Amino acid sequence: MNGVSQITVREDVALVTFHEVPNDPKVLAWIFTELANMKVNLDMISQTAPKGRQIDVSFTLQANQLVEVLGLINRFQEEHPKLKPMVSNGNCKIQLNGEMRDLYGVAAAAISAVSQVNVDLTLISTGEVEISLLVPQSSCEEAVQALEKAFQVKAEIK
Repeated sequence: MNGVSQITVREDVALVTFHEVPNDPKVLAWIFTELANMKVNLDMISQTAPKGRQIDVSFTLQANQLVEVLGLINRFQEEHPKLKPMVSNGNCKIQLNGEMRDLYGVAAAAISAVSQVNVDLTLISTGEVEISLLVPQSSCEEAVQALEKAFQVKAEIK
């Protein structure tokens, strides 16, 4: 058993990263509350370990909501001028699901499979039963094929 029983693919995903966010949960709560109030559906939320008193925060969303988020970025920067946004559109999210809780090496196998076809990984997030990989849309097909071969599971495109 390799731990992966399902692979799903979501295309047209945008990535937003805020660099140099104050390491203050109130700031993060404010950002995520504003996004929630706009009904922006976030996914793959990732925070770096603190660098001094600052962190970087990344999250993905469907690209059709990106215009709304871009307007909100200006408001964030007014409140926190040092905050540096980076936006990347044209990605796909590949999610591997299965019973991985007590297995080791599943993430290594997924990353190795993708590396064999020279696909760049933009973001990785994991949980006990899932691994999500964000890759450029232009490389999505190659990455999916490599993962299907590695885990012997046919991907489902959403």
